[in-house]
Amino acid sequence: MRQTSLWLALLMLASVLGAQAELIRAKAVLEPLDSQGGKATPGGEVKLRIQFEVDEGFHAYHKDNPGYSKPISVKFSELSGLTETGEAQWPKYHEGHPDPKDLSWVEYELSGTFEIVYRFRVPATARGALKVSGSYEAQVCDEKGCTDRSGAFSASLDVLEGSRAAPGAGDNEALKRLEDKVEALAQELGSQRKDLEAIRKANEELSKALKDFIKSQQEKAGPSGEKDDHGFYVSYDFAIAEARKQGKLLLIDFNGEY
Repeated sequence: MRQTSLWLALLMLASVLGAQAELIRAKAVLEPLDSQGGKATPGGEVKLRIQFEVDEGFHAYHKDNPGYSKPISVKFSELSGLTETGEAQWPKYHEGHPDPKDLSWVEYELSGTFEIVYRFRVPATARGALKVSGSYEAQVCDEKGCTDRSGAFSASLDVLEGSRAAPGAGDNEALKRLEDKVEALAQELGSQRKDLEAIRKANEELSKALKDFIKSQQEKAGPSGEKDDHGFYVSYDFAIAEARKQGKLLLIDFNGEY
């Protein structure tokens, strides 16, 4: 009876230990990209390699996984002023089919040893050591099922002592982007200025053409013999010409009508 109880206890312990197995581990390595004696250069760049290792027979999931399983997620809690440049580089995945009867169900799986690589810009004022730390979450699965796992990572890299960022070092890319933006704005303003000048010129030509048209119509029509309701000529010039032609006096009404 005692021996049976001992075996049951051992089986329960093994089950608990199996449920608490890591299944996935991560290690972070921070490296300079400009190879200054293995140290970071102020204003330069570094890369962070987060190396994952998944237990044999298990797998995690890629960020672009189209299936239902959750991909690995990484969060940073300390970056020492580092700013990320570009997108993280993920490893190549292999396609898995959780349901052998439904090959349309695809999961992008990551197994064995692989790494996610980040690139960062070092502050121009960086001194001492750069420290990076964070955590990750992953869903780890095998043919029997899935379990969620999480963990932490950290890495550090010394900054080259006595090093000073050259004028503009580390900002060349930002400066280039700014110059491109200024040039684009200048071109846009130049184009708009040309458009405004063209509109102003067109308005002037239209106004002149309208005046010329009205003048030509007036000249073409000449003085009118039109009369108002009281029998007075509406056109003063016509009335004067008619009075002279007939040798009669010109009568002007008190309302200003001729």
